[in-house]
Amino acid sequence: MPLAWSRGEKIAAGLIFALALTLRLSHLRETALHDPFLELPTADARLYHQWAIEIARGDWMGEGVFLLAPFYAYFLGLTYALFGSAIETAMIANSLLGALSCVLVAAVGRRFFDRRVALIASALVAVDSTSIFFSGMLATANLVVPLVLLLLLVAQRAHESPSAVRWIGVGVVLGFCALAWQILLLFIPYLLVWPVFSENVSASRRASWAALVLAGMVVVIFLVSVRNYAVADEFVLVNTGGGISLYAGNHPHAKGTYGMPRRYPRVVADAPVERWQLFADVAEQVSGRTLGPSEISRFWARETFEYISTRPGQWLRYEARKFGLFWNAAEQWNERSPVAERAFSWVRRLPLISFAVAGPLALLGMGLLAFEWRRLYLVYAIIEFHLIASLIFSVLARDRMSAIPALYLFASAAACWLWERLRGRRFRSLAIGVAALGFAAWLVHLPLSRENLAMAYYRLGDRFVQLEQWDEAIEYFGRSLNRDPGAVSTWSHLALAFEGRGDSHRDAVHTWLRVLDLARRQEFHLHAARAEQHLRDLGIEPLVAPPGAH
Repeated sequence: MPLAWSRGEKIAAGLIFALALTLRLSHLRETALHDPFLELPTADARLYHQWAIEIARGDWMGEGVFLLAPFYAYFLGLTYALFGSAIETAMIANSLLGALSCVLVAAVGRRFFDRRVALIASALVAVDSTSIFFSGMLATANLVVPLVLLLLLVAQRAHESPSAVRWIGVGVVLGFCALAWQILLLFIPYLLVWPVFSENVSASRRASWAALVLAGMVVVIFLVSVRNYAVADEFVLVNTGGGISLYAGNHPHAKGTYGMPRRYPRVVADAPVERWQLFADVAEQVSGRTLGPSEISRFWARETFEYISTRPGQWLRYEARKFGLFWNAAEQWNERSPVAERAFSWVRRLPLISFAVAGPLALLGMGLLAFEWRRLYLVYAIIEFHLIASLIFSVLARDRMSAIPALYLFASAAACWLWERLRGRRFRSLAIGVAALGFAAWLVHLPLSRENLAMAYYRLGDRFVQLEQWDEAIEYFGRSLNRDPGAVSTWSHLALAFEGRGDSHRDAVHTWLRVLDLARRQEFHLHAARAEQHLRDLGIEPLVAPPGAH
């Protein structure tokens, strides 16, 4: 059990908290000034924002089965009720959660490692680029991170000093974790198996601990399940959509990442209500009857298992790719690109820490401490859980974010180990460690995926069009076309931006001619008809494809 916090540790933790909060609030200010996604958030963010406003106004029950994990919406609803329903209020709350997470990292590090590792890891999380990026988004990961850290703390305390109240507390915290991210229900086996590794503890006592954990969790989740049954007359544990998420990460075109099947519009991938309705319509059409939420989820789970059973070789290749992507430096996204939006915030242009830097150290630390796995069971377990969840579903930066604190603790332990070898002139072991670190860096930086910046810039351009910021829209459509010059939709939106600016008649005509040429050659008849109409409106009669247009 760790000693009480010293005065120096409290000061250090306070300074790290202040640093983390300052960086996140500064990033929020930059986002408010430059990022179009603050004024026009993504579909998930809009849903959470509106949901929270309704809760703040007193509508605690809502309608229908929960589509998304509810805890973040209720957290925001309470925040809005107390401080106002501006979206900036939610971002400030995110910043506070991020800064609090840094203190929790220090607490977890002191309990599992030592004071030095704890404070280094805490500082790394404070300046983690991905964490700062997500603090400026309405994303449930902002709440999941501190909840997971709290779970590690209360579980380790219950393990070290068992009591019925503490083990029930573990279950209660796990229940709230599941309400924030339903996939965390998969962490239950880790907690139930853990007492088996305890020495000098009878089997009956281990069983009682497991029962208490389950009881505490059921108390929390039961209320949500009852609510779902009351509004939909159907039993749904937390939120529906598990089968859809499973299929979205496991179908012939997913390739290890989250994605819509090609026969469905890509635009609905990030719109939870529209996505649910589309998948529901397909399930009901195939089944020939109206289906409830659980039945729709089970339909898509069966579709997933059918795909796996009919194409096991392809699925295994994708699983291997998922495994590599989980440890990869690239941040997988499905709504907003951390790379494309770095230009909007001077904070994120600072030399911050990212998994690209800390990942190799984390792998080295996990290897160095492998023989101490019993003592570090929970820290290893939370990383393994995130890996398995990624293999079951898909690899996304927002989902990996709650594993970052545990990974950075191992990275800090590895850095301390290397420093001790250097200071003690133990050059042989240092050389072996550096060689292992180099191999880990090679693994982390394998070119397993290429970020679709063309889509990222297209989305930014589209947001600027909606805001009627024409110069910015033209700039980002241009960036997108530099990476994908054959994208007819992007050329169409660029032409609309030229029209919207009002002083670019010649540019608009030239761009619509380009759209017409590409659409005719690619047989996109709707795009061609649209281009022809706009050209006529601009005084040009497009009788034939323009010669030499490429």
